[in-house]
Amino acid sequence: MAKTHTMCGIMSGTSRDGVDVAIVKISGSFPSNKIKTLYAETYAYPPWLKALLLTPLEDLSVEDVSGLDFLLGELYAEYALRAIQSAGLEPESVDAIGSHGQTLLHLPQGRKLGERTVRSTLQVGSGAVIAQKSAIMTISDFRSADIAAGGEGAPLVPVYDYALLRSSKKSRLALNIGGIANLTAIRRKAKLEDVIAFDTGPGNCMIDTALRLRSGEASAFDRDGALARVGELDEECVEEVLAHPYFARKPPKTTGWEEFGADYTRGLVEAMAGRGRSTRDMVRTFTEIAGATIANAIEDFIRPEMDVDEVIVTGGGSHNSMLMGLLKKRLPEIPVDIGEAHGIDSDAKEACAFAYLAYLRLEGIPANIASQAAGLEPALLGSISEPGVGS
Repeated sequence: MAKTHTMCGIMSGTSRDGVDVAIVKISGSFPSNKIKTLYAETYAYPPWLKALLLTPLEDLSVEDVSGLDFLLGELYAEYALRAIQSAGLEPESVDAIGSHGQTLLHLPQGRKLGERTVRSTLQVGSGAVIAQKSAIMTISDFRSADIAAGGEGAPLVPVYDYALLRSSKKSRLALNIGGIANLTAIRRKAKLEDVIAFDTGPGNCMIDTALRLRSGEASAFDRDGALARVGELDEECVEEVLAHPYFARKPPKTTGWEEFGADYTRGLVEAMAGRGRSTRDMVRTFTEIAGATIANAIEDFIRPEMDVDEVIVTGGGSHNSMLMGLLKKRLPEIPVDIGEAHGIDSDAKEACAFAYLAYLRLEGIPANIASQAAGLEPALLGSISEPGVGS
């Protein structure tokens, strides 16, 4: 009989404003596991740390990056222990922590280094530090093995979506709207190799960046899409962003801060300001871009391959009723609803997914199913760090 595992998952995304922590109980055998969320919480980074993480990478020293690696490891251990206590558990009852880490750089397309083009990814938040400070085995650095196997290193959540949402009756699309939006398409009666998964492009990141730039860091997100709802659309900006070559690339593909982060958004904000656009116009425009690029990705890359019976939306973007309305308008034939309508905690989903990825690593099960579906080699994702003997 398969052992029941109690796992802790930690996720920090493109917004770089904090971490989601989830405590999860996993029973049964892959891929028919039963997954129950016992507790979930979001812990905000202190303002000085958030500001440091939003500093352009070229302005950080090697000492800064090394220090962040260990500092975040310490913080993640503290947050994990707080969540475990809040769940009414003892640390020794948790089998392992799965930590995504904070992405500083993700370059699956590669950059020239000397005579070679090198594909790479970098997440900070040392697994060894988490393990030592929490006294719990920790699995981290999930992206590297998939990059090494020729994959994009993202998205990594599809294997969790597959276990959670596959159905013999419905074809489902799991859409997570964080800083970057990603989707997992699971046709009815899908096998692992049938899954289609990729990043659609910017979710909240351009909206949040515009607000920070225009408010001097006083505002970080558009609560419920209130600003976007009263803004006017800048069609010139929409056309410019939709012409970005990323959107024409066929899956599998991934993107991030390097393509749609602060530098890219700043240029668009300055151009719109030059056209006399207000902050709310900018937020309206970036919200439209998020909705358009998600809907276009579904129409261009998913619907030609399969029918879609329902779209299940999680992540911070699921709370933005303006963005949800745009998606429903652009996908009139498909029911679009938030995770809670399907028993999924929209805010905790990705933290739960990394708890599940850690479980798969312990079980020796390759988790890079998006890459496998593209014909690449299976890979065990994550590096294991164990606490000291005296911990």
